[in-house]
Amino acid sequence: MKFSTLFFFLLTLGTNPVFAQNVKESSPVKFLVGGAFELGGDRAGWISSGEGETRIIRGAQGVSLVGGVQFRLPKYDRFMLHATVGYKYWRNFTDGAHVRMTRIPLHLTAHYWLNDNFRVGLGVLTDRNIRFRADGLGEDRDYDPSFGTKIEIGWRNFALGYTRMRYYGATDRDRCAGGLGLTYLVAF
Repeated sequence: MKFSTLFFFLLTLGTNPVFAQNVKESSPVKFLVGGAFELGGDRAGWISSGEGETRIIRGAQGVSLVGGVQFRLPKYDRFMLHATVGYKYWRNFTDGAHVRMTRIPLHLTAHYWLNDNFRVGLGVLTDRNIRFRADGLGEDRDYDPSFGTKIEIGWRNFALGYTRMRYYGATDRDRCAGGLGLTYLVAF
């Protein structure tokens, strides 16, 4: 009697659906946070020190903190879009002055996953509120909003990219703001 009760009890457990093993589909939209470090470009601002030394800040130089969204279509799992907005800052360390260049970058990048780890990306971007402040050691400059393109190759959360962009000022010639950069983004 005990054997048959145990048998039916185990049989009943085995035939009931196991809800703990159901896989919940993840949302196609996730939030992004991260940062970037970029170098390169023409000189976008410069100062002269008292000793006759000239220090420059290049157009692409800067460290960025960004936030945004990632969108993946469930049908096309190899494609992904990133839309980010950030704050880019670079400071030239001088005695007694706060010489800096700031801007607000907005990026829209489409990515294609080559395999589970590597991806390539192509995007458009714009920099807004482009400002160079010399803090009394040179001429302050404001540049018009600029548009450009971006090419990336990424491994997991890291990406190495090249940006092509130009800055235009009201009283100055155009300046190259393109350069190489390293980006790190986390989706959650």
